[in-house]
Amino acid sequence: MGEDIPSPCDLIVVGTGLIESIVASASSRIGKQVVHLDHRDFYGSSWATFSFNSLQNTLGLVDEFTEHTTQSQKEASDLNISLNSKAICNVIEKWFISDECKTENDDSQECEASRDKTSRITWTKSELLKNSRKFNFDITPKLLYSRGEMVEVLINSGICRYAEFKNVSGIYTFDGAEGCLLPVPCSRADVFNSKEITMVEKRLLMKVLAMCVDYENKSEEFKEYESGSFDNFLNAHKIQGKIRKYLVDSVAMANDSTNFKDAVKNVQKFVRSIGRYGNTPFLWTLYGSGELPQCFCRCSAVFGGIYCLKRNTENIIVGSDGQAIGIVSDNQNLMAKFILIEDCLNPLAKIKPGISRAILITDRSLTKNDQAAIITVPSANGKDPVRILELSASTMACPPGLYVVHLITRQVKTAVEDLREAINAVFCSSEEEALDKPNIIWSLHFNINEYDCPEGKLPPNVYSCPGPDLFIDFDDHVIKARNIFQSMYPGEDFLPKVPDPEDVVLEGPSEDIVQERPLEGIVETSPEDQESGETRQ
Repeated sequence: MGEDIPSPCDLIVVGTGLIESIVASASSRIGKQVVHLDHRDFYGSSWATFSFNSLQNTLGLVDEFTEHTTQSQKEASDLNISLNSKAICNVIEKWFISDECKTENDDSQECEASRDKTSRITWTKSELLKNSRKFNFDITPKLLYSRGEMVEVLINSGICRYAEFKNVSGIYTFDGAEGCLLPVPCSRADVFNSKEITMVEKRLLMKVLAMCVDYENKSEEFKEYESGSFDNFLNAHKIQGKIRKYLVDSVAMANDSTNFKDAVKNVQKFVRSIGRYGNTPFLWTLYGSGELPQCFCRCSAVFGGIYCLKRNTENIIVGSDGQAIGIVSDNQNLMAKFILIEDCLNPLAKIKPGISRAILITDRSLTKNDQAAIITVPSANGKDPVRILELSASTMACPPGLYVVHLITRQVKTAVEDLREAINAVFCSSEEEALDKPNIIWSLHFNINEYDCPEGKLPPNVYSCPGPDLFIDFDDHVIKARNIFQSMYPGEDFLPKVPDPEDVVLEGPSEDIVQERPLEGIVETSPEDQESGETRQ
């Protein structure tokens, strides 16, 4: 493969994470020669989606990064890339079911009876592993706002045709005092049909939402709040009780210290996204969020991008003028005008506390639905809330009868310690079954590192791409990818529309004629299906 890699080229990308894949796709789309490498044997880096066995092999139940002993000659000014950097750490796996159901003849009737009573006993370890290929586990699960940056890029570029999406059917916040989930009303109809809040609270909630949406047009009215927190704004307008939980936990995706402008921005995205593809503002990517980096890589390959997995990168070659001129990859010098690397491979990056994650397999739904749902569990003592994403078989995350649950919060200690309180509040994790809570069948805890990358230390034509963050959506990463692209290629279009082969007129004017076509790939919800939660393309 080494002989087939062009050198020099316009852009070398090291790592197939989300930002790297978006920039590679955008660069290929405008005719640049892109070489995209990854030392792993899968696409997506810390954004990937895995089957059950693949996840276990990747996350250090076998090490993700194997030792690389290949050495290459390098100048003193060159930058060494460490492929042994551990982006994922503190991995702990635990089973909550036995290896096999009872097989003694005397107990066979008891075993069959237990199968009828609970799916937890039905799913033995061996039976679950037989269905291992039906699981799709995300390292970094994220949602898409229906009118967010990611959806607009997917639609405008036509890349949405490479994936399928489903509307998230429910949004909830956990009420610690009552020990129950509160459904969050999204649309105006939901608000006024809700039996959880009074009519006065409904009108007050609608008033605050309208104020936030109209913020730019009436900025003078908000000047006193702009330098403070969203909490101060809610106090000033006497927002308390359940509607405060709705606004803070699920609409603004905020906590007590979130500044006013950031919270208002999230409220605006939430409100403006409602109704585009369903009754909630969020979409979920079928088969997992790891599909999206692959979609962008596929687009890049269509327009000439060269891809090579299991290809090591040892050094960034720096010229006498301080500019990077290429890389050393498997003892081959590859030259390029620009170089893009993921932050965990940045030789100057410093590890800092990142994200605490857990993946659970459970035997029943928290929300009594068979779709996708997002739940917020507020944390005390000023800590970040825990976001819970529950996925059913209809999202292609697991076999029927089981649920995959993702938990995400800011890392303070280890994932086990950071998420223990939330897990105990809403799940049964003991050997004894609970009738009122879903039972955990299997769990995996791990931490994802974040990195401090000092500005101005890398050569000016080398860009370091940040990895996953705590935000529930992709929008910040799309913005960062766009900024990197525009820095490299000022004035060029960022991911212009990809012509559909069926729409290109081969005979006629010299310029291709492209007609507008209905949106492909986004799963829409029909008016009749909104009540049942079903979606269709």
